Amino acid sequence: MANPQDVGDLLERKIDVCFGHVDVDGDGVFEEADVMALAARMIAYQNVPFDAPEAQALFRSFQEFVRNIARELDLTSGQISPEQWRKGMIGRFGENPALFDKVFRPLAAAIWRLCDRDGDGKVDAEEFLCFQKAVGSSPENRQIAFERLDLNGDGSLSVEEILSAYKDYYTSRDPHAPGNWLYGDVWDADIWDGTKVKL
Repeated sequence: MANPQDVGDLLERKIDVCFGHVDVDGDGVFEEADVMALAARMIAYQNVPFDAPEAQALFRSFQEFVRNIARELDLTSGQISPEQWRKGMIGRFGENPALFDKVFRPLAAAIWRLCDRDGDGKVDAEEFLCFQKAVGSSPENRQIAFERLDLNGDGSLSVEEILSAYKDYYTSRDPHAPGNWLYGDVWDADIWDGTKVKL
């Protein structure tokens, strides 16, 4: 497992890794088709019917999310390059936690409502690992992510804990923030090939 190396590049590194997850078709741009495919994968891996209320809510949240991103980044093409994603995510959201909450929290809440299949307010290891599989994390990084975020070792994550981790991941430059581990070991030298996440 790697350790933090260049703290100054940490947020950029996390945003780059995230781009590799959201560019579902691997064509080098992030667009609405990618997020809808990602939503469908999340729903399928959680074994939730596509017509279930939480599944439909996730589709709507992803559509609204990508439109908000395009508006905040002042994009008209509907496609976002890795460079636009990095610059916009850090410049618009990484430095503005209130805006992050406005745009990201509804999506994150919809994701974790889907993952919390039994409705107990917590996401257990199986539910979390299904989410990780859907976004393309490696088996090793799925396990690392869960272990790092399960701070009290009780085998589950509260939805609020995950929402907090989500915010850490996308906005924090603190190398010790628990949310840095949302998708596993982002310091792993082999996780990023310069254009996308290596799966």
